[in-house]
Amino acid sequence: MLVRGVVVDIKKGSGLIFRCPQCNRLVQKGLCRIHGKVDGQPDLRIKAVVDDGMAALTAVLNKDITEMLVGITLAESLREAKEAMNPEIVEEKIKDRMLGKPIEVRGNVTSDEYGLMMIVTEAELKVPEVRGEAAALLAELEAPQ
Repeated sequence: MLVRGVVVDIKKGSGLIFRCPQCNRLVQKGLCRIHGKVDGQPDLRIKAVVDDGMAALTAVLNKDITEMLVGITLAESLREAKEAMNPEIVEEKIKDRMLGKPIEVRGNVTSDEYGLMMIVTEAELKVPEVRGEAAALLAELEAPQ
């Protein structure tokens, strides 16, 4: 499925995260829900709410797509988080670069009690062609009726 919309929120759990080396689940405070205390493996992801004007869904973007869209690698994220002694610095960078921006995402959509969720396989931030859109709108307004 292809969705074109605007990023209206970046959810908690975005940015630099740690995953269980056994089951790949999110590790919080050094604990995996299944395996207990583990040494989490670093990862990057974005959980973005994308609104197309009719409905919204949560788009989950993996490390590769996150690195491409935000322009920061996992290694750079780890270094910045260590320097700032704050892993949320990466989430803030993601918010700065993506909130309010038009985006096109493609992937598989599922629905559960929390709503629609897309596991994104392709994504692209769309820079609007403002001059072209303004010229087309002006031509439409000036057209004889």
